[in-house]
Amino acid sequence: MSQIYSIRIAAKALNLHKLISLYEKCQHAQHRLYVYSKKTMCNIKNIVELETFRLTHLESDYLIVVEGKKAQDLLQPFEKEKVS
Repeated sequence: MSQIYSIRIAAKALNLHKLISLYEKCQHAQHRLYVYSKKTMCNIKNIVELETFRLTHLESDYLIVVEGKKAQDLLQPFEKEKVS
């Protein structure tokens, strides 16, 4: 059964290395990845979209949503950077 898990994290915590790691894990597990800013939502289909989103939306924080069987496990490494 598919689950949806989200986490709000600070934009400064989303460096390129962490984004690529998250994207690769989602692709490998066949999960869907969505990123929300204050103005925009993006269903991330490739790594270029993800980096473009990060570079063009310089808000203070983002909401990252993962949909799939083990969605919470994929976002676990970001828990320590969570915005309250």
